[in-house]
Amino acid sequence: MKFSATRGGLFTRGAMLVASVTAGAVLATATGAQAAQTTPHQPTDRIAAVQLADQDGFTAGELEQGKTLADGIAELGISESQFAKALDIALTRTIDTHGLRERLAALPASPTARQTAEAAYPGDAEAQAAMLPVLANEKVRYTTLQNLGAQSGEKAPAVAFGWWDKTKFIVGCAAAVAGVLISFVPAGSGVRVARAVKLFKSYGAKKTAEILWRFMKGKHVGSKEREAVKAFIGISAIQKACT
Repeated sequence: MKFSATRGGLFTRGAMLVASVTAGAVLATATGAQAAQTTPHQPTDRIAAVQLADQDGFTAGELEQGKTLADGIAELGISESQFAKALDIALTRTIDTHGLRERLAALPASPTARQTAEAAYPGDAEAQAAMLPVLANEKVRYTTLQNLGAQSGEKAPAVAFGWWDKTKFIVGCAAAVAGVLISFVPAGSGVRVARAVKLFKSYGAKKTAEILWRFMKGKHVGSKEREAVKAFIGISAIQKACT
């Protein structure tokens, strides 16, 4: 009987030990689950949101503008190399305003791309050839003629120019891009245009076009190269029409 009592005491103490271990395990499990529940509320979520909104150094608004710009250039129907050639002309030539009014007045009622290019750059075969793809889109061509008419200084364009009634007064993104490529002069405020021209000349037309194409396709643009993109989309005409 003495032996049985001792043995019963061992069983009791064993049961208490098991109960204690089990309770500890339950507490540990509950604590772990509680910790797991608090993890999603860490501030890393906010950091990730900021990174997504400012992907690759551009704001969400600028990235959206890039998509609109891509659509505008697709409507324009020009390739990266054609854009580069037209940009090179824009950076190295200026519209000859001397006699521009007379050249525009001599155009037929439905000017072709070649006739428009010749009126803008008389005697400059290289500039004319570079601008032909830009002026191939009829809607863009008439908007460009409207801009050239404004540069000519004509006070009564509807009377002076036989093609004036076909011009479009609502400027889309494609026409805004064409306006920049034809001439930087009417494209926006002097400071922004001057800054853009300086940056584009430092990179060269070909490199600038390549940077802009990468941006529009959502590909990586280096930190220094972003300046060229921001300068282009910051030009008033582009900013207004391609947003």
